[in-house]
Amino acid sequence: MNETGTSLEGVFSKNRAEELGYDVWQHFVVPPFYDRLDLETARKPRLIIGGRGCGKTMLLRYLSHQSMFSPNRPISSDIPHHIGLYWRTDTQFANAMVKRGVPDDVWDSAFSHMAALTLGLEVLNSLRSLAASRFKVLAGNDVASLTFERLKAFSPVLPDTATSLHSYLQEQLWQFERWVNDVRKVSEPEFLPGQRFVFALIAELKRQIPALEPFVFFVYLDEYENLCKYQKVIINTWLKHSEAPLIFNLAMKRNAFDTRETTGSESVSDIHDYRAHDLEDYLLQDEHYEIFLAEILFLQLSQLKVGNLPVAPEDLRDPTKLSRRRDKPYTVRVLAAAQKLLPDVSTEEQAKDIFADKALAQKLRTRIESALRHRGSSLSVERFFRPTVPQASIVSPALLYRARYRPEAIAKEMDLLESGQQNRFTGPTGWIHNNFVGCLLQLYEPHSRACPFYAGFRTFCHLSRGNIRHFLELCHKSISRSARRKLDIERSIAPADQAEAARQASTDFLGEVRSFGRFGNQLHTFVLRLGSLFALAHQRPTQSESEQSHFSIGRGSKPLSDDDLQFLGEATKWSVLFEEKGTKKKEEYRPESVEYVLNPIYAPYFHISYRKKRKLELPSADVICLISGSYDQVSAMLKRYLQAWSVEPAEMSPTLFSHLTD
Repeated sequence: MNETGTSLEGVFSKNRAEELGYDVWQHFVVPPFYDRLDLETARKPRLIIGGRGCGKTMLLRYLSHQSMFSPNRPISSDIPHHIGLYWRTDTQFANAMVKRGVPDDVWDSAFSHMAALTLGLEVLNSLRSLAASRFKVLAGNDVASLTFERLKAFSPVLPDTATSLHSYLQEQLWQFERWVNDVRKVSEPEFLPGQRFVFALIAELKRQIPALEPFVFFVYLDEYENLCKYQKVIINTWLKHSEAPLIFNLAMKRNAFDTRETTGSESVSDIHDYRAHDLEDYLLQDEHYEIFLAEILFLQLSQLKVGNLPVAPEDLRDPTKLSRRRDKPYTVRVLAAAQKLLPDVSTEEQAKDIFADKALAQKLRTRIESALRHRGSSLSVERFFRPTVPQASIVSPALLYRARYRPEAIAKEMDLLESGQQNRFTGPTGWIHNNFVGCLLQLYEPHSRACPFYAGFRTFCHLSRGNIRHFLELCHKSISRSARRKLDIERSIAPADQAEAARQASTDFLGEVRSFGRFGNQLHTFVLRLGSLFALAHQRPTQSESEQSHFSIGRGSKPLSDDDLQFLGEATKWSVLFEEKGTKKKEEYRPESVEYVLNPIYAPYFHISYRKKRKLELPSADVICLISGSYDQVSAMLKRYLQAWSVEPAEMSPTLFSHLTD
């Protein structure tokens, strides 16, 4: 607990937008790609796409009226003529509005009615936000003077005043929820016509309050994937026919836009009807991605009032300050501060740590001895176990296992390296560059300690892969371990603390997979199976294909079924896997032309590389086995790979691979 009463746990525990409420002004960092979205001035609907934790909900709530007109927002000369209406449907409630003896056309009208009530309330709430803000556009008297007599055309029982209309819509929403929960016993309510009612309400506001004329209302429907198909069709129709002053925008996970149908004969189409923005792609492709994550970290820490932060919190939430945040001196300062707090560990330091640790050094020596016996070589272990060239020593067992290299030749190359001459370890052949990480991970497995390969600010950025929640959790666990002594952002957090934090976070996030929709349990099992296969690949003595953490599907006699393809779609939808176009495939999209990358956040749990280095091409039958194979089938498949790769069971973690033993 610091002098302000804010605890470290309190700062990081709320890592989801839903936990921050609707006014997120003080918690938001404008992303570096913000100006590409054109969300505040666009007159064409937007599709916001991205996986869990990438910032979709946070962005939409920043654009909502509660944040745009937040009492915490400082006054500026530019009045935002953008009124955001945030709307997220409840999954269970949306799915309750189907069948149950009620005709489909009634459910259509019922869903539109729910939208009219929900968005009508949001429009009225936005007036309150605007009147309470520092922008002197509306006064309380303006809202109090409104009359809605003309809206009685929709229903004669609609009240006249803003206050009474708000209360009425709220009561009608409660009554509607009661009817949906018990459609057989509760009388069907009188339905309002969705988009048309909201449009008419806005028109009345603009007619009576001229100051509202420049304003455009933007609906931000979050978690579109939670809707039933007929509900999506209705929303698609409203999106297609969006026009000022009411424009619909959608936010969804990847692969969730599974129908383009409308209630008419035309479907919605990209560019013509909307613009799509993939937040994860924008994050990962932006050169300021790491700076953005550092800014988020320091904004969180600013609540603790500790140290001299390299950022000004008020600038981070202001879109007009984006250009200043891109200046070279600023980015250098912020990145340096983040790397000082969470220092990366160089490969040279990682190699020295092996020799400084008695158990790991002995394991390296044992591996060299085994490799020499395998080759029938009489050379001394000391020719390869050299503290003076630790990186070369660590990769030497893998080289010794490869038949194409004579042990004497490898030893000679180490002599050249040690004497500072041209050699194959550091030269163009890049023996160290190509093999070090795989060999390092092999040494740490199956030890209980975490590997420093998973430590460091840049490493956390890679492990997160566009998931801000994952990044914050990695930082939280690291800082928490360090803060047991004393929190001081001027002091670096030990790599050992960071690596252990990464392993803990990886374990926690792997456990979350069970909650990922209706395929959650199957997705969790799939990740365990795939991660185990990659862990096996990392234990190959030769390390000839090191750091395999992604796979492609080879052609086989057993093609993937529609169910298998649907499952892979769910895996990418929930960011368990990431799809990337194959580097050597020219044909149009199909499973064989895609490379599937396991989410790197799971890498520390399986003790595998988080880097996308080398691909494992799997026959389609093996992919099907990973997806839906029985316990015995998967065990048999993994044992087959164990034998093919000459991996000794003793080299594997007994807990992770217990299902492989007889």
